[in-house]
Amino acid sequence: MLAINAKRGVESTLERVFKNAGGRFDTLEFLWSGSTAGIVFERLGATVKAKILFPSISETSEISRAKFNNLIGYALHELGHAWFTDNEPWDDARSQYGGFVANLINGLEDPRIELKVIESGYAPNSRALFEDLLNSILAKNGYVDADDIKNVPFLLAVEGRRLNGYHIDVPSIIDDAPWANHLHWALGEARKATNTKRITDIAIELYKRLQQDDEGGGGKGDKPEPDDGDDKGDGQGDKPDGQDGQDGQDGNDGQDGQGGDDGQDGDEGGDEGGGQPSDKPSDKPSDKPTDKPSDKPSKGRGKGDFEGGRDPEPSDFIEGEFGESDVESGGDVPNIAKPKFATFTWR
Repeated sequence: MLAINAKRGVESTLERVFKNAGGRFDTLEFLWSGSTAGIVFERLGATVKAKILFPSISETSEISRAKFNNLIGYALHELGHAWFTDNEPWDDARSQYGGFVANLINGLEDPRIELKVIESGYAPNSRALFEDLLNSILAKNGYVDADDIKNVPFLLAVEGRRLNGYHIDVPSIIDDAPWANHLHWALGEARKATNTKRITDIAIELYKRLQQDDEGGGGKGDKPEPDDGDDKGDGQGDKPDGQDGQDGQDGNDGQDGQGGDDGQDGDEGGDEGGGQPSDKPSDKPSDKPTDKPSDKPSKGRGKGDFEGGRDPEPSDFIEGEFGESDVESGGDVPNIAKPKFATFTWR
């Protein structure tokens, strides 16, 4: 289909999702500009103003059905962050521990928020769209090596979605990883997490385990017992999403943004203490994370061992899907009804 029709189709589809979400949105806008893919959003009490950013696509180019579906799947993924991700603990962890921990959070948070979108019913075909987007990424760029520690975040993003029930076109490699037990632990805990604060704590603890386990001592032992869904998370008073109809809100207004980076922004209900990481040491270090730096130095892994991995967020893939022939050429290609912000207001 022509890109102009694809753009209109993406916007009309998301308008329906927007309406299904009821009072969760005040406005939803689209900007097709540059090479950026992402989302910028602002919370206003119980509602969200959101602007979704897409690459600048020439409206006369041909867009395949697969690319069209991936654009919608990507937009739903980003809206999932606007609905269900809390930026404050994520940003705090990035500031204290660096980009790798931020990517670990991303790898664990992405499956969580996608499952929340699926369960919300706002977009009835969201599971298929998320599944197709992930398989498109893997078909284009392949999977990662199980023993490549810098790509653990991407591995978690894939295997966490497998636990969501996605049919993934590559086999699981988690049991081939030298630190398989640590990864199973993190994914098991993430399945029970009800908010970004808990995901952040899990990511920090996983980082410490990977940092200290320079000989691969995590092993390939038994997987953790299946989750029965009744765990209360980190025991810090987390409230399940959706309580009192205020899922995704903690009453803090502010400008948040996400896309093409190593973290997401947003606010999610259920975080006690304003979303700040706890400074109380865990009673059981083997089971619960702390967010204090370890007193023990790393046995062998330095910062460089964790750098250069693949971004678990699908932004780079979406940007890379549209080559030079698809992008606006600065006037050589005619613009047919060049899109402005498409704004839908829910009152």
